[in-house]
Amino acid sequence: MSVLEVRRHAERGMATVLTPRGEAAARALHGTKYALVVSSPLERAQRTAELIAGRLDATEPGLLPDIGGAGVFGSMATLAEWRALLRSEPKARAFANEQLATWARLAGRVGPKERVLAVSHGGIIELPIVALAEELGLALDGPSFANLEGAVITYDRRKRTTLELLRT
Repeated sequence: MSVLEVRRHAERGMATVLTPRGEAAARALHGTKYALVVSSPLERAQRTAELIAGRLDATEPGLLPDIGGAGVFGSMATLAEWRALLRSEPKARAFANEQLATWARLAGRVGPKERVLAVSHGGIIELPIVALAEELGLALDGPSFANLEGAVITYDRRKRTTLELLRT
């Protein structure tokens, strides 16, 4: 089984890529060994991956799909709101499925028992995590993901088998 750890980037800065607090928080997560480290093409995600893993192997355009702008689905404060959107908006479901396919492809690039770190962005990770939870019969509650939060997904031959939320 391979493992995908998907996280939202650290707190971004106004005059810098990340705030000093965001840099420190990402650096504090350093220590896990990753076989593959990828991020979205945006510099804040790249820098976050470098701080967490000590390196960045590649940028992955699939982690920043062109969905029509950052606010295309609106602002969601809770995972329940993301779940409602997923159930009511076909475009949201299609997007979630596309991201889940990207994640499975990334997890498939490493061997059994190896781990991938993928750093992306808020709604880009929330919709697929909520969709996966539904697929696995898990109830997710709580606020939307804060910076550096996300999930760990275990894959067995590209099939998603477990989901664990990462909260800071």
